[in-house]
Amino acid sequence: MGRDGSGRDRADIKDKLHILITKPYIPYIVALLGTCGMQGITALSASENIRYSNSIFSFFVFILSAGLLRRIWSEYTEDTKYHKRWAGVFSTLLSTSLHFGARLEAVENVRLGNIMMWVQILLLSIYMIPIVSVLWNRIELLIMGLFGKNIGSSDTKPLSFVQIWGIIFLMWIPTFLALYPGAFVYDAQDEYIEVITRTFTTHHPLLHVLLLGGIVHGAEYIGYTANTGIALYVLLQMAMMSGIFAYCIKKLEGLGLKKIYLVCIMVFYGLFPIFPMYAVCTAKDGLFTAFLTLIVMELLIYVLKIEEFNPVIFTIASVLMMLMRNNGIYAFVVAMAVIIICEFVRCHGKNKVTETENKSAESKTTETSVRRRLTHTAEGRVYKLFILTLLSVVLYMGGNYVLTIATQAKAEEHQEILTVPIQQLARTYTYSADVFNDREIETLHKYLPQDYLITYRFRISDVLKSGFNNAEYERDSSSFYRLWRSIGCRKPLIYLNAWFGTSYGYWYPDALNNVYAGNQMYTFQYTDSSYFGFETEPPGVRDSKFPILERFYENISLRRFQQNIPVISQLFSPGFMWWVCAFVICLIFSRGRKKLRMLIPLAPAVFVWLTVLLGPTTLVRYVLILWFVAPMYSVLINGCNDKHENNNER
Repeated sequence: MGRDGSGRDRADIKDKLHILITKPYIPYIVALLGTCGMQGITALSASENIRYSNSIFSFFVFILSAGLLRRIWSEYTEDTKYHKRWAGVFSTLLSTSLHFGARLEAVENVRLGNIMMWVQILLLSIYMIPIVSVLWNRIELLIMGLFGKNIGSSDTKPLSFVQIWGIIFLMWIPTFLALYPGAFVYDAQDEYIEVITRTFTTHHPLLHVLLLGGIVHGAEYIGYTANTGIALYVLLQMAMMSGIFAYCIKKLEGLGLKKIYLVCIMVFYGLFPIFPMYAVCTAKDGLFTAFLTLIVMELLIYVLKIEEFNPVIFTIASVLMMLMRNNGIYAFVVAMAVIIICEFVRCHGKNKVTETENKSAESKTTETSVRRRLTHTAEGRVYKLFILTLLSVVLYMGGNYVLTIATQAKAEEHQEILTVPIQQLARTYTYSADVFNDREIETLHKYLPQDYLITYRFRISDVLKSGFNNAEYERDSSSFYRLWRSIGCRKPLIYLNAWFGTSYGYWYPDALNNVYAGNQMYTFQYTDSSYFGFETEPPGVRDSKFPILERFYENISLRRFQQNIPVISQLFSPGFMWWVCAFVICLIFSRGRKKLRMLIPLAPAVFVWLTVLLGPTTLVRYVLILWFVAPMYSVLINGCNDKHENNNER
């Protein structure tokens, strides 16, 4: 009786809650809560909060929010609990990032004990849940219209790979001429010097050092200028990147996208400033991200059309990606380990039921037939992916070892992997030096001299970490970690804010990209913005063939140009692009366990993003992958529709 009674009570409560949320006044209450929740995003001090509360702007926010919620409320109430739960997860995370980021941008500090901040986070989360939930439904319907009848085949005349390749390449030519011979920046000069002096280190990826420095110095060696060498490298990079984009567009065509959308993707890759800017930039990030995009594309094919998965391209792209940037190996290994483990677990659960039924039949098969059957089963495909991953890592390690031996490169630097601890100790020393005793200060100065400790900056650790004593660390690294742990236990919030300082730009959409403010370069000084390096450093010399377009890219790079334009500014924001990716990830989660395989292609990109959170600062070039893979989101979302069953399930 008690059990039945409690069940009836729970049912009555659910019915009452359902009746309550369907009341016509509820959307207006939620709109008011959301308007209050936005207060902490737009202002911080008490006087500014009052200004926001009394502003007509807040009234218009409420009116527009109420109208929107009133329109979508009935659709939201019909969504499943699982769907609403994941909308809640996304909304809470986004709301938290907006409030944290606003405070970090304004006062370089988040106080976790601020009760009002947490109340505002909660209110804004409640407001966003129905919007996110309904937006997922609307976007799925919109994306369905971008595909033909079958996900595996396009209903339009196939596009030519060579034509796509050539068109994208030609669309980048004006940028190449405007920044001729190219943007020779971001460690390019250091890599060139390593080649001409024959003194190599493992600080920069050796393959890129030899490729860039070798081409530039090679041009000089045979009598041409450095500009010629830089231009040759840039043209080679443009050809490789545009070829990879053309390959991806062809694969997206095979996955059923209509021609009009494929043309839009081609134009996006060709004209959106991020792509031509980094196509003509000599930094390693362009090629690194292009190879990473190729990995994501092959994994997308692996999930949707296994028969077209190309193991050779996957392996080559994986090896080159890891050789092009040092954090690539960490992201690749962890991402592929997670993918393979999840795939094995999935296959085990799927085959558990049929294993007993097939046991007697399997025992009668020959070894050859078993091997043949294995290669055509889900387990066989996972084993194949595991072998390819292992092969890629082995080839990377072997290639890196050969390059290290051939160049006699020295590995004497440790500060790159210690960026976060170095920044945390320096911030604590700057704001709470009294927490250190005399012995701890002495230990700190052994690793970070006083002259460098006073250079602490909230958003970047480049100068600070350059003074790190690697020799002392190699002699006695344990004392460094003991000091770091000891101070961290006493000042955990300072440590947290120190880490936020160099990473919040990757998850806060409204962060201003100006980490190099005040830095003097060869031809300019960073003032308003440091979105892109822009210049051509020695031995190259800028010789623009298209001055008007050069000024356009100068404004994007060094001025608050696109960052001052509402809506448009978000398309250039690393933080915004991350939340677009997170939006897709949470949407896939909301569709249930059967659709979680659609997360596989995004795993390498997400883990690269996670590695840069531990980096020295926030730069667009470190997370280019968020723009490069954006055209693939439509396929991932469309793959979550029930009518598009995975071909691998057969």
